[in-house]
Amino acid sequence: MEFERLPKKPVVMSKASAQAEWAEWLAQNIYDFVRDGDGMDWRLVMQFDQLPSELDRHQGRWVATLKFGLDTPVKTLIDTGTLDVEADARLIELIGDSLVPLRMRQMTYEAASENEMRETMSRVLPELRDNFRKTSLHQVKRDLIGRWVDSLGVFGAREAHGAQKIVPEGNFEEI
Repeated sequence: MEFERLPKKPVVMSKASAQAEWAEWLAQNIYDFVRDGDGMDWRLVMQFDQLPSELDRHQGRWVATLKFGLDTPVKTLIDTGTLDVEADARLIELIGDSLVPLRMRQMTYEAASENEMRETMSRVLPELRDNFRKTSLHQVKRDLIGRWVDSLGVFGAREAHGAQKIVPEGNFEEI
């Protein structure tokens, strides 16, 4: 053992500081939830599939599908400024006490190998998280709310249009 290369200070000052540092690292590198600029937590569901290549039948390709969703009460939408009590009174009345399911369009990424997919996700996920934090998604949320309310009005039933909700396991399921 080379004693000249030993660190001058202890690597871990205490068990408590090591655990705090680990907890902070985990919080920054877990992507189950992504917080937007308004402070709302969107659930991120990632699905990875290995499919045959369309160009070479002896090769495969990796496909990652990212889905963002959020179920929120009207009060939260009003508190974050997405909806205005006076200007959106009719819309708030149509929503009532239900949770509003907000679902963004899914994003798809492809890669030729597993390692390439890892590299892509290690680049894409932090960028998405940072973009979510920077921006207020008021207009996106308003569009999603409008689409959902429109689906409620068609034939009078949400079930007829397959409204989705996020279940605790992180999957989207039909209501």
